[in-house]
Amino acid sequence: MNRRTFLISALSCGAIGIAGGSFWLSQPANQDDLSIQALLDFLASLDASKLRSDTRWSVAQTFYHMAQSVDYSISGYPQHKPDWFKSTLGAAAFSVFAAKREMTHNLEETIPGAPDAPITLSPDEAIAQLMTSLKRFQHYEGPLADHFAYGSLNKHEYALAHVMHVRNHFEQIDS
Repeated sequence: MNRRTFLISALSCGAIGIAGGSFWLSQPANQDDLSIQALLDFLASLDASKLRSDTRWSVAQTFYHMAQSVDYSISGYPQHKPDWFKSTLGAAAFSVFAAKREMTHNLEETIPGAPDAPITLSPDEAIAQLMTSLKRFQHYEGPLADHFAYGSLNKHEYALAHVMHVRNHFEQIDS
């Protein structure tokens, strides 16, 4: 076994152990709050004029980014992490997030290879775009694209990833 294979195997085992441990330590979340429909209901209740971003991204840029992520789960992400990453560290990270029912990530990091939000996009338009993307995902029955970091996800896992992603970004948005 060469050193690279050993290191990847060791990291994988450690990450899987962390994922398993976090499952037992996590508190069960209300499944209704983690559904696409609950998210759509929440988004429909927002008043975009009252939303403020706590980061360098505007509210519109943030919602555009979230819509991109949903759309790419169907059409495919423009760039991917290496396969070894997706099958080890990426898969383990998603397992931890899924067990905790909570995601944390850099809230100003773009999706690799994705275009920036149009400068003229308003918060209302960006929220509507995210809602359209979520509804499209909700009704989509074809094959889903691999996630650029987590690898292969089924529809239930992707739905959870999308909801957690949006909820994580709401840590930077004040209403």
